Amino acid sequence: MNKLIKISNFNLKLNFIINNNNNNNNVLKINRFYSSKIYTKTGDKGTSALFNGERRKKDDQIFQALGSVDELSSQLGLSKEHLIVLSKNINNEKKELANRVIDEIEQIQCLLLDIGSHIATPSYSEEQFQKRSQFNDFHTTQLENWVDHYTNNHLAPLKNFILPGGGLTSASLHVCRSVCRRSERELITMTNIENENQNENNNNNNNNNNNNNNNNNNNNNNNNNNNNNNNNNNNNNNEISSPVLRFINRLSDYLFTIARISNKIEGGEESIYRRPSESLSSNNNNNNNINNNNNNNNNNNNNNNNNNNNSNNSNKYQRKLEKHSTIQD
Repeated sequence: MNKLIKISNFNLKLNFIINNNNNNNNVLKINRFYSSKIYTKTGDKGTSALFNGERRKKDDQIFQALGSVDELSSQLGLSKEHLIVLSKNINNEKKELANRVIDEIEQIQCLLLDIGSHIATPSYSEEQFQKRSQFNDFHTTQLENWVDHYTNNHLAPLKNFILPGGGLTSASLHVCRSVCRRSERELITMTNIENENQNENNNNNNNNNNNNNNNNNNNNNNNNNNNNNNNNNNNNNNEISSPVLRFINRLSDYLFTIARISNKIEGGEESIYRRPSESLSSNNNNNNNINNNNNNNNNNNNNNNNNNNNSNNSNKYQRKLEKHSTIQD
């Protein structure tokens, strides 16, 4: 029996071959053939599919959130490659530290794919999709343990704000941290929009029920109670699960920490925030000097202009004398 199943963007052909062995027990063999085609043409009209098969426009807030999470994974991949190159030219102690961070980044990239599945699975999806897209709080606890390990064993206490930079790897990880913060904002915006839409639909349903059941007060009361319960359930179920939000929030702390660790591995110095007034005073002095110089230049130019005017006047007078040859000195 052959069956063609479309899973996400891949065509998976499952050939189920059932053979009878000597004991008359059925033996199931599954041969998987993945299509080598990358494009499906299903999104040519500006829509894309969620994990449950539902199609939405590509500018939907869900895809905004998915795009930010995908961008975060790509930026992490870039930082990881910087670390891999760096680890080839350092001593054993720092090399071990770099390899640890590289392994952790790869784990996080895998978890971001799981988070993408969770985002792409609306709360009203079938139970089979809900179960496959669940996210565990254990991953957040793991991030906290990693942060505590680096903070307690490898980093000096923070006494100032740190500016992004310090080294190529460190700077790229600060970019990851910023993208992570944006992903968190996109997730919260998505949740708010989804809840507003759901509440609007529920209010419309309530109005329809009230209009249709004006003659029966008891039924109206029952319908209103049921609708209110549905509203509460929908509001709770439609939010991104707390484990995902906690993980994304903690991930930015982790990225800040390993940016400092990478700076230590590279042997760079951390750029410390300084109060702008300290540099403004020197800038003001420089500006005043520049203005004074400009004024002096203007005065010199005026003097030059006056000299030129006097010279021109004397030349005119001389020309007059030359025209009148009868005039004697």
